[in-house]
Amino acid sequence: MTLKVYETQPKGYVPEVTAVGCYCLYQERILLLKRSPQSYAGGTWCLPGGKREDGESRIEGAKRELHEECGVELLLENLPHLITLYMEFSGLKYDFSIYHYTFTKEPTLHLNLREHTEARWATHNEALLLPLINDSAEVLEYCLQKQRESLI
Repeated sequence: MTLKVYETQPKGYVPEVTAVGCYCLYQERILLLKRSPQSYAGGTWCLPGGKREDGESRIEGAKRELHEECGVELLLENLPHLITLYMEFSGLKYDFSIYHYTFTKEPTLHLNLREHTEARWATHNEALLLPLINDSAEVLEYCLQKQRESLI
């Protein structure tokens, strides 16, 4: 299956699920997590994130996922929106709201080992060489582009 990614919502596109994630940087390296073998897409790498729960905003979901998966607690006001992408994989349509944070000091990570077995700070090019969840290199390209635009 091929991942389809759109920067703007296509006409007639109705997402079935809302996913949220965090594009975290430290010294120009992206935080990536390796999914545990028993998880969906086990052994692949992804941004910290997951499904938004009922009753929570997108940003609250991103903050919760970062804390649940990595043990990192951030204030909502320190987590700006980076981009929302509209995606389709294996017939499932979902939108993916990604928030951004740049660490000035390397955070201590406490992984939820049921979900992820490893964390890595990777350059953009190193990340593209990893087996990414659903072949999502395009998602990282959008994130890099938007992050660079926010510095202008």
